[in-house]
Amino acid sequence: MFSGLQRQLTLLKLVMIFVIIFMSFILLLSLLCNSCLHINKHLKTANYIDKENYKHNSAVSNKSIIGVLSIEEMRSIRMRFNTRKNKLERYCQTINRASTNLDTVLSNMIIDTTHGLSWCPIYKAASSTWMKHFATLGGVLTESAMELIRRNILQINTIVRKAFPRDRDVKKTYQKLNATKKFLIVRHPFERLVSAYRDKLEHIEGRDYYYKRFGRHIAHKYHRYRKPNETKLEPTFTEFLRFIVEEKYFDEHWAPFIDTCEPCLIKYNYILKFDTFDIDQKFLIQELGLNEYLYEKNDLKNINPRGVTTTALVKQYMQNVPRSLLDQINKIYENDFKLFSYLPI
Repeated sequence: MFSGLQRQLTLLKLVMIFVIIFMSFILLLSLLCNSCLHINKHLKTANYIDKENYKHNSAVSNKSIIGVLSIEEMRSIRMRFNTRKNKLERYCQTINRASTNLDTVLSNMIIDTTHGLSWCPIYKAASSTWMKHFATLGGVLTESAMELIRRNILQINTIVRKAFPRDRDVKKTYQKLNATKKFLIVRHPFERLVSAYRDKLEHIEGRDYYYKRFGRHIAHKYHRYRKPNETKLEPTFTEFLRFIVEEKYFDEHWAPFIDTCEPCLIKYNYILKFDTFDIDQKFLIQELGLNEYLYEKNDLKNINPRGVTTTALVKQYMQNVPRSLLDQINKIYENDFKLFSYLPI
């Protein structure tokens, strides 16, 4: 009897052990399933992210990488950059300015401490190109942003300023600036004036803001100089120049370089020129090791809808301007001519 009871107890223990093992297996299986669902969800998210990254990268990688210069080319261009810098420094020693715009210049500069470069934007001097470059460096030139820019809903300088916000503390700005290589891009002052006029003031269509802010006032005040056959609402180029001479009012698109970037107070490491821009830009990008980051985005080129402002076009616009007015403009931009070795007209 005792033996039978013992067998029953042993069998009961085995059943209990089996039940415990079975329940443990079910629990383990449940945990494994939850883990699988979590992993699967994570993989789906990862795939989505990868897909998004692939889409973003494809928008960039299908463009040609900015070309690489040879050692000899780099040496030759570096000498040219050094010559520009030396000439600027020599002329700066002869300038005695009563006031400066240094605080404003510092607040307008785009400072990228991550990639070690800072830029003083001069509008109508390849500024659109470098806004795109800084948007790329700042990681804000996404597919959605590019589409909004193409549709003129978003301005690229808006996203660049968000990526590289201004610092209200001037001392901190100086510290960040000194930790980077500084550059600016200049253009012949008259070529820039013609470009600014053609883009902002020559036609009202698409330029309502500039017509209301400047164009209407200029045309009304200086129309007395017009020829009888000049009847359009927009100001003429000559009227635009008279406005600059008489009122000394400078928008960012035609303000002198010396006021915009204070090149005698800020020691720029590189001076790029619009007339040699392609090769100058390649040098700067290669010199600072930015080749792996910057690509040519041909679909976002910002060309004046009226066409490129060529040397021939500049001469065409200048031919009807009185000599006395040209001399006055030469005087206003005199420092720009001398600082950057441009010849006045």
